Amino acid sequence: MTIAQKTLPMLPGPTENLRIGLFGGSFNPAHQGHRHVAETALKRLKLDWVWWIVARGNPLKSDHGDFAKRAASAEAIADHPNMRVSLIEHTQKLTYTVDTLNMLQARAPNAQFVWLMGADSLQHFHLWKDWQTIARQVPIAVIARPGAGPAARQSVFARTFSADRLPEANANALPQQRAPAWVYMKAPLNPASSTALRRRAAKA
Repeated sequence: MTIAQKTLPMLPGPTENLRIGLFGGSFNPAHQGHRHVAETALKRLKLDWVWWIVARGNPLKSDHGDFAKRAASAEAIADHPNMRVSLIEHTQKLTYTVDTLNMLQARAPNAQFVWLMGADSLQHFHLWKDWQTIARQVPIAVIARPGAGPAARQSVFARTFSADRLPEANANALPQQRAPAWVYMKAPLNPASSTALRRRAAKA
């Protein structure tokens, strides 16, 4: 089914000429580490909004968790006046980030979108469907996560697009850059993880 055949979705907020960070993830569950990534991007990239995009399912993971519970956890953690949670992947039956981006850019052609991810996700980015297309479609901001720095900076993505990396000091210019463009941002590290939270809940 093409984008033209789908009903274009309602968006979480205004978009015209705004700088919007797209923060996708399973959020199984969402935690303060996710909030830290979103807040760092909001401040350092001078974004107008951060949209948390709750994944319908992750093709690289066998256990996605219940969507409603994951969405509720994202709503609880993204409690900020400049953050919104989007269920676009669920409502539009989208599985892959490249398709989500296609739909969002069709719906909001004048938005300055930036894809946000923690450094732990960057290590495996080259396994995503059409990852090089994504990199050439939207600027990418990578935020440091505990233990992920060296592997992220030496990842397949980082080596492939090394010439397109912006200096961290110029991070606030990223939203207006033409892709491919990316930046790696160091930040105080938050050790929270979804895996640890699930293990703790299982023992309770």
